[in-house]
This record gives sequence, structure tokens and C-alpha cells, in this order.
Amino acid sequence: MGLLLPLLLIAGIGCTTAAANLDLEAKTFVNQSSDRYYRFYNEIAAETYSANNEDDFDALFTKLNNVKRIAEELVSISRQAGGFDLDRIRDPETKHALQELRSVGDLLVLGDDYFSSVQMNLGALQNLATDKDIEPYLGGANMPDQDDSPLAFYPDIQKIVQGSRDADELKYYWEAWREKNQLWASLHFYTIVQSYQRAAKILEVPVHRLWYRSDSQEMLQQMEQAMVELRPAYQELHAFVRRELHQKYGGDVVDLNGPIPDHLFQQVLEQAWADGSILEQYYPRAQLPEFDQFVNHLSAKAMVNESESFYTSLGFEPLSDDFHRNQLKEPNEDRPNDDCRPSIFDLTPHVYLMYCEKVSFRKLMQYHSHMARVYYAQQKRRLPSYYFKAYNLEFAVGEAVVLSASAPSHLTGRLSAKGVLSDQALMNRLFRMAIHTILSIPQYYVHTKVMHDLLDDTVDMDTVNRHYWRLLERHAGIEPPSDRAEGAIDFPYKFYVNIDQNFQTQKFISEILGYQFYRQFCKKSHSRGPLHNCDFYGSLAVGNDLKSMMSLGSKKPWKEVVGKILPNNTGLSSLALLEYYQPVLDWLKKYNKDANSKIGWTNTKKSEF
Repeated sequence: MGLLLPLLLIAGIGCTTAAANLDLEAKTFVNQSSDRYYRFYNEIAAETYSANNEDDFDALFTKLNNVKRIAEELVSISRQAGGFDLDRIRDPETKHALQELRSVGDLLVLGDDYFSSVQMNLGALQNLATDKDIEPYLGGANMPDQDDSPLAFYPDIQKIVQGSRDADELKYYWEAWREKNQLWASLHFYTIVQSYQRAAKILEVPVHRLWYRSDSQEMLQQMEQAMVELRPAYQELHAFVRRELHQKYGGDVVDLNGPIPDHLFQQVLEQAWADGSILEQYYPRAQLPEFDQFVNHLSAKAMVNESESFYTSLGFEPLSDDFHRNQLKEPNEDRPNDDCRPSIFDLTPHVYLMYCEKVSFRKLMQYHSHMARVYYAQQKRRLPSYYFKAYNLEFAVGEAVVLSASAPSHLTGRLSAKGVLSDQALMNRLFRMAIHTILSIPQYYVHTKVMHDLLDDTVDMDTVNRHYWRLLERHAGIEPPSDRAEGAIDFPYKFYVNIDQNFQTQKFISEILGYQFYRQFCKKSHSRGPLHNCDFYGSLAVGNDLKSMMSLGSKKPWKEVVGKILPNNTGLSSLALLEYYQPVLDWLKKYNKDANSKIGWTNTKKSEF
């Protein structure tokens, strides 16, 4: 016994020393990997943004090889992180960092398959919208000069949907695009699903964690709670829309008590701001100003500067001369593109932003939204890479800023808008916003749920279309315009847009949480009057709260980070959105009561397979 105790003590000291050495080795690796991650992604961004206007194939090929080399480095970080036994790591921060670094390889762990298969299929999904392969309705009889040339979904068919009042024409294009693309869409799409499943196995992480980049189960539960809160208001708006469509197209097209056919539902969304929409007899479009007139005195660069000024008014530092010179990419003036969308790289503190030549009110609001991501990245610049992701909160911040920057009170004070503050104009604007926002949110949820269930094999490609329509009917009161054949894949094009960035989930969270942030910012800035006309421009108190949240990245759990803005945060909630649209909801309740409209919907009579 005399020798046993010293031996045990020596063994214990040895174990403690080994554990300490392992922690030190892991911490050293984590710090070096964070620096490597930032350096590699900055190189990818520089390659990508310098290649945008490059026509020389050899130069593009060289850049591609550079990206492949950097990708291999990122994959090596994932594999090295996976080599540490997390059960033996004692420091919580180091353990968390290793968990995050295991995923930095993302789909790049698939090696050459990522470039030859994943990228090819992602590109093919985007091309589904731009391929001119749809014959025009009635041989082009409704087209200018009766042109019978084949059409693309974007922008050709989309423009038709934005203007057509012909239910048969809308139904034709809804069916024609899906019939033309269902085979290739299903093949390209399922390749992406399988790629995530394969990458998750290689990285030894749950597939949903790789897809959502966060705790998927908690986020889905919060989304479901927000849907429950939204449902009564959604049903009131749905009942109004259905009655208006029924009166316009008749009972053979729209059942007064059933779901709304999808081709007409999309018409309502696309024409929400147009002349002759379903609101026309109640709130004529002519009563609203032309919003583009508020910016027609600005250049494209001046609109970017205007969006920056919103954030500097909140106390953020102006963007550096170096950013404006080297990270703000100007449009190609030799090839202006009316359909251009601003793009951004914000995976590291070194952000790149590319803006567009076109000047419009819509573009100005997009810049206000994108600038949230620029400033969010700057506030996180002192964080290591494994805390840099911020639960996609930058999109919700951008949504809140857009709500403020587009408020009539802001337009009057900042852009010298005239005649937009009458009660009638406010209600007109608010109703159109409600149609566009409230009717879209359940679709974002359904698209998220479909992808979630495919990834965990709850459904497969043989059953997913039936699953999709049942979810749409249950949550949105939407049905297909006609019976669907077995093997059909009826996802809309927007389902595929930026699918590798989980865009539909981002949209859901940014819409719901954006209104929560907006309401809190309005309270913080002591705004008076209705919520839908609040402008928190110039509030340093709002800016301080934003900086406090932004600087955390993902260093703390989601609820704690959001708690910097929402002190009593219990998760995603639709209540702020409902308060914003309360005047519209009051109007809808009276309308539906007077019309004795059914609230909710009966089961569809259409066959789903």
C-alpha cells in the first residue's frame, strides 16, 4: 500500500498533463485554422469578384484551379478538426470551435464531384428559369406582334403573370413550365439533396446541421410557433382573396370554400402592386405615388451611399475609402442589365459588394438590406472564424432597416416625397404589403419543411410531390390548378433559387424576426404614431443595441444573442408583424363578416399524384 499511493498520484499527474497538452494542441490548431479560414475565403472572394467581367477562358480556368486549391485547404481543416476526440477536450470554447471547424469544408469535401457535379447541377437549376423552351400560349396570339418565339420563365413568363388577367393563360404557363422541366428539375435537385447527405457523412455531422448551419430542430419548432400565431390573420386574408377571385373567375375555377388554385394565387402575389389587382375597387393603384420618382435624381452609386447613410445615422462608422475603392464593385457600364441584382460576399470581415447600374426604388431598398450584412461583418471583425456566422440575423436586421427606410415618414423627411401621408395612401400601401408578405410566409415554411424531410429521408423523390401539396393545402390553402400525374415535380422556380444557401428558410426568419426587431427599434427610438409609419433613422440607441448584438456573432446561443435586441425574447413570433398590419386585419374581419365568408378551407378535390 505504501508504493500504491505514490504510483496513483504519478498516474493522475500524467493524465492531467496529457489532457492539458491535448487542450493546448487543440487550441493551437483552432487559432491557426481560424486564420487559415479567413485567408482562404478572402482569396476565393477575390478570385470570384475579379472574374465577373472576365471573358478570357484561360484566365477563368486558372482562377478555377486556384479555387480548387483553396477548397482542398478548407477540407483539410475539416479533416484535421475531425481527428480530435471531443470527449477528451476539456475547454468548452475549444470543443465548440472544433465542432464548427469540422463543417468548414461543407460540400467541398466531395472533392472534384463538387465542381463537376454539384456546381453543374446548381447551375442547371438556375438555368431552368432562363432557358427559352416554352411555347407561347395560343401560338403567340397574345404576344406583341403575335410573336411565336419560345419563352423563358424569367423574365418572359414572369412578366406575363405580372400582367395577365386570363386564368386559362396563367394555367397554361403554370403547367407548361413544370411539364417541360420536371424530369431535369428532379434529377438536378435530388443530386443536391444527395450531395448534402454524402458530405454530412464524410464530415461526421448531422445533415440538418450542415444544411441549416444551426440547431435545426429548435429552429423548426420556432417556425411552427410563428405559423400558429400567423394562421388566424392568414385565413382572413385568404378568405378575402378567394372571394375576389371567385367573383372574377367563377365557381368552376375557384371554389368559394376550398383552397385557391396556385396559378391564381401566384397572380395575386405578382400583381399586388399593379393596376387592376384584386384591391383595385377598394384601393386604386392610382392613389399611390410612383415610388421610383423619389430616386430618379440619384445615380446608382449615390443610392449605395444613401443606404450607407442610414447606418451612419445610427452611430456606425462610415465605410472606409479602401472599401469604396477596392471592395465596392461597380457595374459594367458597357453591359447594363435591367435584371441585375446586387450581390455580396460576407463570409469574412473583408466584404465585397457589387451594385447595379439600374436606378429604382426597389434597388435602393435592396442596398439598405445588403448594407446590414456589410456592417454586421465589420462588427464581427475581431471574432475568430468559428464565431463569425451569426444565425443569419443580418437578414432580419436588413428587413427591419428596409421597413424603416420605406416608411412614408422616412420618404418625406429623407427623399422629399410629397403626398404619401394621407390615410388612404397609407392604407393602400399597407394592404399591398400585407398581400405580398403574409401570403408568402407559409410558402417559405412549406419549402423549408420539404427540404428538411427530404434530407432525413422522411420522404423520397417518389412521394415528395404529394407531400408538398399536402403541406401547401394544410398551411397555405393552396391547391394545384389541375390533377397532378404520378412522377410530377411541381416546385416553383423560387424553391430552387440559391437553394445551397437555404434561401427559403432565410426568408421566413428574416420576415418574422425582421418585424420583431423593427417594433423594438421603434420603441427604442420613442417613435409615435402607427407602427407601419415608424422611422428609427438617426437613433443612436438603436445603433448601440445593434452593435451589441452584431459583435457577438455566434459566440453565445441564439436566444442570448437576439436578447441584445429583444430583452424578453422567447423565439420567433408573428405578433410584431400582426401589429404592423393591424389596420388591414381590422378591415378584413369586417369585410369577411359582412360577406359571410368562410374562414379556412375545405379539402381539395384535385388529385395530387
